Amino acid sequence: MQARRAVAGFAATGLVLAVLGCSSAGGAVAGSGITPAAERSPLPVRVLVQRPGLIDMDISAVDVPVWQGPDPSEFLAPSPPSGESGVITGDRAGVVHLASLDNPRALWNVGGTVQWLVVEVPA
Repeated sequence: MQARRAVAGFAATGLVLAVLGCSSAGGAVAGSGITPAAERSPLPVRVLVQRPGLIDMDISAVDVPVWQGPDPSEFLAPSPPSGESGVITGDRAGVVHLASLDNPRALWNVGGTVQWLVVEVPA
């Protein structure tokens, strides 16, 4: 009876893993052609952030995503002829990069104000 429960538990676990898309085929979901984004390319450990200039628009801070990086005043420096730029490194760079992929307008809620922060992965 004990062996039968173990086999049933293993079969149920295998079913759950198959439904969730876990496999040993490089992370791809079998037959779907889908590969998780994190496995297609590794997350960057360094991103360049530019604030081309201050903006004045009729967009509320609650209408844009919350900035996932450190306060821009902590890492941005003047970048003539206009704007500011800075670098974020480490794990935070990957977090900022992923958030930027979901925010193509590059407008962010930074402490309740809308700021234009463009995130780039250096070559």
